[in-house]
Formats: sequence, structure tokens, C-alpha cells
Amino acid sequence: MHERIEVGSRGNPNFIEVRHGKLLIAVPCSIFKGRTSTLRPREADEFKKLLSARYPWLSANAIEVVMEEAQETMESLLSMERGAVERAEMLASEGRHAEALATLEQHLVQRPKDPDAWYLMGEIYFKLGRKDDGYRAFALAKGHSSNSGESRRKER
Repeated sequence: MHERIEVGSRGNPNFIEVRHGKLLIAVPCSIFKGRTSTLRPREADEFKKLLSARYPWLSANAIEVVMEEAQETMESLLSMERGAVERAEMLASEGRHAEALATLEQHLVQRPKDPDAWYLMGEIYFKLGRKDDGYRAFALAKGHSSNSGESRRKER
């Protein structure tokens, strides 16, 4: 079981904090590619060397666990920042269409008139070959966007 997520290192937004046992480690956000949980190989290797020098009692395996925990923590933080539509879009881009649809369906229970959610749902249905469902979702997206004017998507 993971400890609670710490955001920032003593108020510094350039770091996330990860617990490894009783040890609290400040992990620089610069080891991640952009706003993702994917590690930059060179920066990650340099950080592992720094950990090894700073905490010589940590085994190579323990350092790998710290890196995995850092990635999980970063993914959790990013996930909290993303809205449902953005999370679904990310899932769909990874080919995880069923999860993306489930995320959108849950979101639409709370916000049934969200045109962005309906539009993305239509795109996913088309990718899955479910054209009738796709057309229905696009029609709902269009109807809700003309009623509310709240769509953030650009016309394609």
C-alpha cells in the first residue's frame, strides 16, 4: 500500500514527494516528459545515480521501486488535474476505448448536456465501427452545443 501523495517539495512545484518506507524523497518533475508520467531516460538515470549517492543503503531494486512510485504518483497527480473528457481522450488515444467510453458514460450521468463528451463518444464509436451510435452521439453533441454554447472543441 502506498503512502499518501505529497505535492511539491516544501512548497516547490518543481518536485513531487514519494515515500519509500519512512524515507520521503523529493523527485524532480524534470525527469518526466512534459506533462506525462513517462520518464526521460537520461534524466531518470542521473536521478537514480543521485539517489544511490545520497542514500547508499538503498539497493538497486529499491531505487527502481522509488522510480515506479514516482511514476505512479505523477500519473495520479495528472489524473486528478484532468477532467473526465480529457481522461477519456487520453484513454482513447492509447486504444483503451472501453475505458474511455466508461469514463464518458460516468461523466454524462452528472453532465448529460456536455457536448464535448458526446462528441468524443461519437468519435470513439466510429473507431469501433459502431456508426449508428456514433451518429447519435454526434447529434446529441450538436444539439447540446447549439443550446448551451459551452463546447470547447473546434469544428473539424
